[in-house]
Amino acid sequence: MNDNPAEKRRLAVLERYGIVGSPAPADLDGIVRLAARVCETPQAAVNIISADEQHQIAAVGIAPSVCSRSDSMCAVSIKAPGQVLVEDARLDPRFSSNPWVTAPTGAVRFYAASQLRSPERETLGTLCVFSGQTRSLTTQQSRALEDLASLVVGVLDLHRHRQLVHHALLAADQARTELERSNTALEQFAGQVSHDLRNPLTGVSGHAGLLAELPAVTKDTHAAAFVERIEQAAARMNRTIEGALSLARFGGKLDITQTDLGELVRDVLEDLRAGLTEAEAQVRVGALPTISCDAVQMRRLLQNLIANAAKFRRPDRLPEIQVSCANDADGWDLRVADNGVGIPAAERSRVMEPFVRLDTGTQGFGIGLANCVRIAVAHRGTLSIDDGIDGGTSVTCHIPYPPGLG
Repeated sequence: MNDNPAEKRRLAVLERYGIVGSPAPADLDGIVRLAARVCETPQAAVNIISADEQHQIAAVGIAPSVCSRSDSMCAVSIKAPGQVLVEDARLDPRFSSNPWVTAPTGAVRFYAASQLRSPERETLGTLCVFSGQTRSLTTQQSRALEDLASLVVGVLDLHRHRQLVHHALLAADQARTELERSNTALEQFAGQVSHDLRNPLTGVSGHAGLLAELPAVTKDTHAAAFVERIEQAAARMNRTIEGALSLARFGGKLDITQTDLGELVRDVLEDLRAGLTEAEAQVRVGALPTISCDAVQMRRLLQNLIANAAKFRRPDRLPEIQVSCANDADGWDLRVADNGVGIPAAERSRVMEPFVRLDTGTQGFGIGLANCVRIAVAHRGTLSIDDGIDGGTSVTCHIPYPPGLG
């Protein structure tokens, strides 16, 4: 293992190129042929130096091969401050004992190498030309070799970018496939849950209807009022089940209508009455407008947010919940704020993901806020979490105006 920090950085950059052990870009073959022609040498190669080996990823005059880094002439050249030019390698102490120079046949005499420097200024390897005859390069040939080395790096950069795009497209395709699979599973799950809920709900509605006709109920205004609440709650639950199933369907559309948020909140508070009363929660509702939204889904969102505000309360004070809605040039900001335990800023993004629970001691599955995000996004909006009342939580659902308004 190499403990040299500079070499670690170089190898990290080299790894990002993904060229070791992979097919080399075809354009490199043309560059090495041009290098050999311009420099008037029989051989040229693009050599990439990894941790332990030299990889000839393109070559002319010899077959591309892999050799040990300790046997590589270019492994020495990558450490030089600039272009390496050797007229007779037998006379250069850096290369005189190198196997490429001492070989019985085909021994290298003349050798010139220009470093392949990445945009990060790390040296990946060299573009080298060589011959079995001693010689030199003209100034123009030397400059041309430098220019061609820069061109090699350009080809490698293009290859890297193509790989990144390919991987991104592959990841997107995999994500799309997974999304389709998840949506199918979600639709099936929602359909089963809806079926399982409808059966007992139908029984509740039916018995409530029968109960409402009993003389003992019709003659008692309080009993009649309770039965009416049961029937209304059952009807709202049925609409919620239908809405949940619709939203779960892949490509399901919202039923956008002009919705009185004040009336919607009153329905939600009625459904949550028992829990709010038990928590001794004080709910303050500001002036709420009529907005364009899916009433069923927006009721689910409000129910989740208000229920959470009462559930995650502090033990040292009674819950205070504020429901308000403001508008700006872009749309409506529906906000539910509380004075509860609050959510740390660092955790606010995470808690909006499915099945994430910060307080495992409180009942729940960690899907309430995730559902709220889904509802907001379905309305082309966003959900955000900020500081609430006296250290509590404030959740804002931004719903943009319909096209043509605002």
